[in-house]
Amino acid sequence: MNNLIVELDERKNKIAEKLSSQYAVNHISIEEYERLVEYSQKIETNKEMTILEKIVDGYTPESNNEKKTIPVNTDNIEKNFANILSSRSMSGPMVDSNISSILGDLKITLNESDLINQETTLNVSVILGSVKIIVPDNVNVVCDAIPILGDVSIKGNKNKGYGKNLKIKGAVILGEIRVRNK
Repeated sequence: MNNLIVELDERKNKIAEKLSSQYAVNHISIEEYERLVEYSQKIETNKEMTILEKIVDGYTPESNNEKKTIPVNTDNIEKNFANILSSRSMSGPMVDSNISSILGDLKITLNESDLINQETTLNVSVILGSVKIIVPDNVNVVCDAIPILGDVSIKGNKNKGYGKNLKIKGAVILGEIRVRNK
């Protein structure tokens, strides 16, 4: 376990160095730099670190010094989040994921750039808890979650036919899933 922590710390330091270099030559904005450094410090698994490394390595210089993101192939990467008897807030890059909240509250805040693929599916299971997802205005949200003595609501994000898509599937038992705009 200690080896994993040491390895993750070394990888976090390399990410911070890369981000500093990219910021120094104006390849990324200060907001993007701060957001990614903050996210890197919260990482606890090799899978999460691998995703962030691919994202950071995707920034390349342009002749006019604008940032460019190279598409990252994350089709086979699946993330699992479990929140049991606690409250948790999350943000940062998101791919197709399995999310569970049992007797707890989970808040997920997404920026458009956090949705790596054009379409992202979240399989959400809630038992006696809540999952709140905050998304930008231009993200299309489709929710196929089934409430059983629970509640599922989407406020503001209707399918506009453009932008990235977020699909929410799963079940809610004596709990809630709420999706709203920032």
